[in-house]
Amino acid sequence: MVHADTSAPSTPSNVNERSNTSEDKEGDIESSLEVLILLKKSMLEKQWELSFNHVKTTTCPEENSRVVEVSRSGVSARQRRANAKRKIHDNDASKIYMDKHKQHSFVVNRELPYTSITSNARGTPRDALLSHSEVVHLSRKIRIGISIEEHRIKLKERLGFEPSDKQLASSMKMSRDDLHSKLAESFSARQKLVMSNVRLVMSIAQKFDNMGSEMADLVQGGLMGLIRGIEKFDYSKGCRISTYVYWWIRQGVSRTLAENSRTVRVPTHLQERLGSIRRAKYRLLEKGLTPSINNIAGFLNMSTQKVRNATEAFKIVLSFDKEAFPSLNGLPGKLSIVLDYNPWHGFEDWSLKEEVNRLLLKTLDKREREILCRYHGLYMESQSWEDIGKQLGLSRERVRQVGLVAMEKLKNEARRKKLDALLRER
Repeated sequence: MVHADTSAPSTPSNVNERSNTSEDKEGDIESSLEVLILLKKSMLEKQWELSFNHVKTTTCPEENSRVVEVSRSGVSARQRRANAKRKIHDNDASKIYMDKHKQHSFVVNRELPYTSITSNARGTPRDALLSHSEVVHLSRKIRIGISIEEHRIKLKERLGFEPSDKQLASSMKMSRDDLHSKLAESFSARQKLVMSNVRLVMSIAQKFDNMGSEMADLVQGGLMGLIRGIEKFDYSKGCRISTYVYWWIRQGVSRTLAENSRTVRVPTHLQERLGSIRRAKYRLLEKGLTPSINNIAGFLNMSTQKVRNATEAFKIVLSFDKEAFPSLNGLPGKLSIVLDYNPWHGFEDWSLKEEVNRLLLKTLDKREREILCRYHGLYMESQSWEDIGKQLGLSRERVRQVGLVAMEKLKNEARRKKLDALLRER
């Protein structure tokens, strides 16, 4: 039995409606799945965050309480910052004026890096020069710092220990902040004066260049003299600072040259004595007198023993490896290739000659020996094949053939006796 299909035939519009409804259902399912995934993800994140906070509070309760205290205590935070700044300021002031020698080395080494190639201080020679009024103002600040340092030394001797900044300030009837500010101003003023006079140091150091010491060492010694001159400078005398510190810089450079220019160090007083002796020699020569030790001692009003000691102390120390007559172009001369004396050289030469004579007599005949001796110059001056042929009445080619055959005989005999090194061709 066949059942008839009573449904209406499918049209294009019905097909489109079915497809749209199916797509809407699929889209709703996908959106619901995404919502569920996001919900689960957020729940897991909240759960992890709660568990992490619980572990943190249980394991580190002290840290949490400390953090809470810091966040709520604004006044104590400001106090801590102020105390930290005050400690830093106190440490800086104590480090600056704890040791005068350390202060000098800081000023020189920290601000003036040197290179052995250029031998210049980088950047400092381009600083502007200071006027006389500025120098006087800076010198006053330096004098205040020096007076504070002198007072500190006296207070240390009286107390028997190093006084604190508070004790030093109370003894000088000023606050600790005023003490620190004056020390800092004195230090910066000294540093500014040093930087403004670097040109003078370098110009003086260049006069002593190529005398046995490095340019960087000379500039370093000149800067030490400059710092000493700045501390000694008295602005009330009306003298310019460059005129005053010139001789301090020159002294520092000359001291450095005296200490570093020689292999064996000579004391400074002997250096100065030798300088006066040299000047006395020039004066005596100008007067037409012989610069003998007695005349120099009489001219300088000095004993002859002191003059003799100063001149003998500056004898040049030479190395045994130094060449007696070095070449002007700087290249090693002929004496550099001369072998040292060895007492066995004579015996070796004699034994070598004896061995060669034995080989010649045993291996070669008379004509072959004569040709080889004449050609190689064993007992006479060496001659050419042509000259030997004229003396023996043979052609040049025949003499050459005989000589080569004789040399091969000697080589074979030497190899047989393991003496081939004696007859190697040069």
